[in-house]
Amino acid sequence: MSASLYHANYDDLRALLRSVRVKAGLTQVQMADALGVGQSYVSKLERGENFVDVLLYARWCQACSAKPGVLLDELFRGPAGLES
Repeated sequence: MSASLYHANYDDLRALLRSVRVKAGLTQVQMADALGVGQSYVSKLERGENFVDVLLYARWCQACSAKPGVLLDELFRGPAGLES
C-alpha cells in the first residue's frame, strides 16, 4: 500500500473520523482541545493535508467515546458492511 496522503484508505479514514467527531457532538475546536493541538491541525487532518498518526487516532477515538478497534473494523468492512 502506498504511504500517500491521497490513498483512498486515508480518505475513508478521515471521513470516518469526521463522522465520529460529529456524532459525538464535538466541534473542531473542541476536538483540538481534547487532542492538545490547534483547530487548524484538526481541519487539515480532516481535509487530507496531514497524516493520521496511530496515537492521534487512538486519542481521537477516546475523545469521542469510540473504540478504536471497532472503528477500524467498520472502516475495513466499507459502506456496504462487507469485507473488502
